[in-house]
Amino acid sequence: LLKINGGISMKKTADDVKKEQSLSFMYFNRFLMLRYFTAFMFFTNLYWFGMALTCKSWSAVLPFLLMIGGIAVTLELTSKLHTKKSAVPVSKGYYIAQISVNLAIILISMTPAYSLFLPFLNGKSQFYVIGIALIGILMSVMVLLKIKKIVNDQDRQFKVIKMFEKTN
Repeated sequence: LLKINGGISMKKTADDVKKEQSLSFMYFNRFLMLRYFTAFMFFTNLYWFGMALTCKSWSAVLPFLLMIGGIAVTLELTSKLHTKKSAVPVSKGYYIAQISVNLAIILISMTPAYSLFLPFLNGKSQFYVIGIALIGILMSVMVLLKIKKIVNDQDRQFKVIKMFEKTN
């Protein structure tokens, strides 16, 4: 029920409900890129985890922890359907961790420890691993920049939301 002037109340119209739902989805869609990139990272880490498990490698712990982090990010982003708040501290921390791990992988790939850390790959796969890690770093940096824009209300979607609010 809506309160109008002298305390008189009336039910929300179908248009009011539509507008609220539209706004809710518009705010939620500000995080669309993060959701897709998080899914990509999750499945990349799942693949690494599975390969490390087949070799009974201790290095399976790292992708497992990153997968748990990816699940936490997914839960945080899913909660955005019910709020207009733009802070995503879990996502920010996860992508900083993802950059750190990818940097470590690049460094390890250039040392003899490479075969101990990634035993499921042969020695000729180092350039492939470095390439994948660089792509992961690039994607993570893109996400962190997007998060910064969203938190500061400088993203394109926020401008669209404000125009929608003015016209409706």
